[in-house]
Amino acid sequence: MKNYCRFIYLIIFIVGLCERPLAQRASSRFSDQQIIAMTGSYLKKMPGSPEFVGAKVYRHPEKGKIYQIHLQVDRNRETEGLGYGFDTMLSLSEYFKKPPKVFIAVLHSNNRSAPPVICSGNAKCTADHFIRKTITYKEWYTNCIQFEKSTTVAGP
Repeated sequence: MKNYCRFIYLIIFIVGLCERPLAQRASSRFSDQQIIAMTGSYLKKMPGSPEFVGAKVYRHPEKGKIYQIHLQVDRNRETEGLGYGFDTMLSLSEYFKKPPKVFIAVLHSNNRSAPPVICSGNAKCTADHFIRKTITYKEWYTNCIQFEKSTTVAGP
């Protein structure tokens, strides 16, 4: 019986050692440029995702750090493209050394005459809905994000 208990403790110890590197990898932090480079690859792994056009990270004097993603979407699937954009930014934001405060999704339509749709949202509020589930989709959609149609927009 004594050997059996030692064996169990040894297994628990080994499993604990094996999990430590996984936990350390999950807490890895990357530079803004590294996150931008990872964005396209992350989107490609999502089935049915829109075409990645580009991304950028910059600082606004009043809003703070902004993570912006540009997607080419079918005009009939703009809402779906918006979901992919915010999901991508939210998922990758945990890997920033200093996380962004604002997400901006720029949806470029496949209709050449349609201007891009720009949607910005607070990163914390977005996480409140998608991760913490403390607010509903309707509350997120009405209170956390703002839409803007523009004839011109700065590219990625």
